[in-house]
Amino acid sequence: MEAILNFDLAIFEFFEKFIRMDWLTPIMKIITTLGDDGIFFIILGVVMLFFKKTRKAGLVCLGSLLVMTLLNNELIKPIMERPRPYNLTILPQAAQKAFEEYGREYDWIGLFGKIDWTIDRFPGFAEKWNAGYVWPDIVDYMSSKSLSFPSGHTSSAFTFAMAITMVLKKKGVAIASFIFAFLMGVSRIYVGVHYPTDVIVGAVVGIIYALIGFVIFAKLYDVVYPKIENAIKNKKAKKAA
Repeated sequence: MEAILNFDLAIFEFFEKFIRMDWLTPIMKIITTLGDDGIFFIILGVVMLFFKKTRKAGLVCLGSLLVMTLLNNELIKPIMERPRPYNLTILPQAAQKAFEEYGREYDWIGLFGKIDWTIDRFPGFAEKWNAGYVWPDIVDYMSSKSLSFPSGHTSSAFTFAMAITMVLKKKGVAIASFIFAFLMGVSRIYVGVHYPTDVIVGAVVGIIYALIGFVIFAKLYDVVYPKIENAIKNKKAKKAA
């Protein structure tokens, strides 16, 4: 546990010293905002449904995003119950705030009591974390209730990238999609709302969600869509007769 937190802190410090720049901050803010609630990816998926060449890709992308939402946000995050980075050093206050706002006290001991995210358990680490890193004031921080692991923005970006790649099989689309997904993950670290390990795991599970979505929804499309097309053709033929 301490090794994971030390890794996260080292990456945060690297971003602070070498990556975060005045000219780059607005760009990272735009990128990270595009991932809010997955709306950007949902819109792209819906648009693809209107064109025959991309209809299957649209269905698989939207289906994969549904899988991501159910598994990532409704299952894994509540099980892990990892606090956001900006809450890490003020867990008692954050837990009390969550209780006042939502009627539930978050203790941030996840995975059925096996993972304790409270840094005070590790000698000297809380002091080191506070002394070694200053949280950037780039985006509005989410509520005390908001959970961190794995990154939903990163998961949705990699889910979409993998899903569209598997269906369309176009090199240019794949490269552009994965570059954007990578930048989405980087932006979450840059603005300070996710740990690097949240983003790494988010990318991995995002690809897994897409594989699950492809198995389910590509098959569904192949079975159902020809029947819909035949029904439409038969209806037109009857009208023309």
